[in-house]
Amino acid sequence: MMSAPEPTRRARPLRPLTQFSLLVLITLALVWGIALIRRQDPFLRAAATIPPDLQPLELLLERLTLTLRDGERVWATLRVDALAIERNRVHWRATRLRQAVLYDERGKPIGTARADELTYNFPAKRLYIAGNPTLTIRRHPLGDFPLTVQTAWLNWDLRQQQIHTDLPTRLSWQDGQGAIERLRWDLASGVLTLERGRFRVSSALVQERAQPKREIDIQWDTAKLRSDHSEVQGLRLRDGDTFATAERADIYDRQRYALATGTLRLEDPRIDIDGKQLEIWYGENQKRARLQNSVRMRIKPRQTEPPPEGEEESEVEQAKRYPVDATCDDIEYFYRRKVAYLRGNIKAVQQLPEGRTRTLYADEAEYDQNKETLILKGKVILDEPDRLRMETALAIVSLKEGEETVELPRGAKGVFYYTEEDEEATPPNGNR
Repeated sequence: MMSAPEPTRRARPLRPLTQFSLLVLITLALVWGIALIRRQDPFLRAAATIPPDLQPLELLLERLTLTLRDGERVWATLRVDALAIERNRVHWRATRLRQAVLYDERGKPIGTARADELTYNFPAKRLYIAGNPTLTIRRHPLGDFPLTVQTAWLNWDLRQQQIHTDLPTRLSWQDGQGAIERLRWDLASGVLTLERGRFRVSSALVQERAQPKREIDIQWDTAKLRSDHSEVQGLRLRDGDTFATAERADIYDRQRYALATGTLRLEDPRIDIDGKQLEIWYGENQKRARLQNSVRMRIKPRQTEPPPEGEEESEVEQAKRYPVDATCDDIEYFYRRKVAYLRGNIKAVQQLPEGRTRTLYADEAEYDQNKETLILKGKVILDEPDRLRMETALAIVSLKEGEETVELPRGAKGVFYYTEEDEEATPPNGNR
């Protein structure tokens, strides 16, 4: 067998050394390349000079505009002074949110927001808006006006498309203001949920354009407001010295119609009313309210001055000092004309001095607030036991102070009762 030439045997020991040298050269080239890239890349070059307190950050940007989107749909655009992204990319922190514009599914703006602080949780897709945040809702079910929301923080869930807060919150708009304990705004459906709130607003249902502006206090337990159908639970309303409550109210704003159900009550200095169902039509051509199902009223006595000493109080003045309890099936009130119609089983009972009672029955009644008249129709009966019982088909009662009168245009029939003590005394000549 032939042996290998001598030069070949000498070259073999040099191969490991050559490979090591090449590896060193490649490493040096790679290090040099990285250093060159660092000098060329502005982000890496900036990172090399980051102060120690900013070392955990991966990226720090100033004065930028962000766009939040889901595929082709844009949720919002945010303009901030600075944005810091952590190395783990879990939290994005922004300072001074100058303006955020929120969009609906069709890409139309529905609101704006601003705040001092902003934190975005990337995995959870949640935005925490803090530092005196102010949210302006431009499209909402309450009306065609911007609604401003101010609270300590707002939580914006991008996946659920909801903005909410569980802290006391102030709301304000052009003609009113209010406070609530919890807010939830569903951006997809437009539903605005307000819990345990109180508003002070000008009257939208009963106020006429020619009347001076007046305000109403409204409180509720839960309100779900939509553009077409809103639901309110535990409603309480105060208009000056008038107070009203309802267990539930449904408002259909497109039809300009509201329905209140459950236990209903209205109280003011002159009258208390209880019912089970109240309907209100508040369109431009329909200004009326209808209360039905076991309607009960108490007309409270007036505070009148006692007669001068030595004068006997008239029966009309005496009756003013006693309440009237009335019931009927249905009350319909046209509040533009200030006319009310009562229908079905009308009965009014008044307690009188010395334990006497006066009861009035009618099939229908019409009350004109401007004229201060009450017209009773149908089978009208006035019953005062042990004194009189009168029946007529039409009675017109004037309720003007000092001008109280009763007219019976169609006549009347009845019975008067008297006792021997009521008989006229026998004249001195013995003739009657």
